[in-house]
Amino acid sequence: MPAAEASLRSRAWVLGLVVMANWSGLRPLSKAHAHALVFLANSLAPIYEDTGLEARVIKHEHGPFYPDAQWDLDRLVGQGLLNVSGVTLSDTCGRWWMDGSYEASASGKAAFNECRNLPLLSRSYRFLLELTNAFASLRQDARNRAALVDVIYATPNRANRTALVFEEAEQNFSSLTAVAFDDLAGPDIVLTPKERLQLYFGYLEDNTQSSGSHAS
Repeated sequence: MPAAEASLRSRAWVLGLVVMANWSGLRPLSKAHAHALVFLANSLAPIYEDTGLEARVIKHEHGPFYPDAQWDLDRLVGQGLLNVSGVTLSDTCGRWWMDGSYEASASGKAAFNECRNLPLLSRSYRFLLELTNAFASLRQDARNRAALVDVIYATPNRANRTALVFEEAEQNFSSLTAVAFDDLAGPDIVLTPKERLQLYFGYLEDNTQSSGSHAS
């Protein structure tokens, strides 16, 4: 894919995630949840025979963070397609961290409606919509920790600030886990991509509960 097209697809994806998260009730969408959605979209896209934007992520204690996706968010704000609110700046473990929340503007919604009918986003539309709906359906504490307990992100013996790579199908433990629910359903039931996604998010929610109880 040419670099210019990849850049446009990345921005359309990020805009779509914010718009559809807003539709799902996450209005505005926090920066942490935006990056969690980008990560989950990247790792779970193969369930829908789609491809994500990046097949790796740097592990952070506070959850996934994608510099390129943040650049897209900032550019969309600068273009007037997203509004940002609640901007704060804090010192986290000796590193400055800027936080904020995002909501699509009227022009952002109009741009998204154009993108969803183009090859840039049309193939991914159903996947991103069902992903944001599943994410929004989680309890607040589960949304905050969903990416942290994801199978890729929780890979044992991987320290913070190391790269988690899932470029090959056999490395994408998130999608493999979602597809493994087919075995539990039995030979007479064929799960749809949406059902696999819902089961995987149920798995994440159960894990946030168990990890929370262990922490307490």
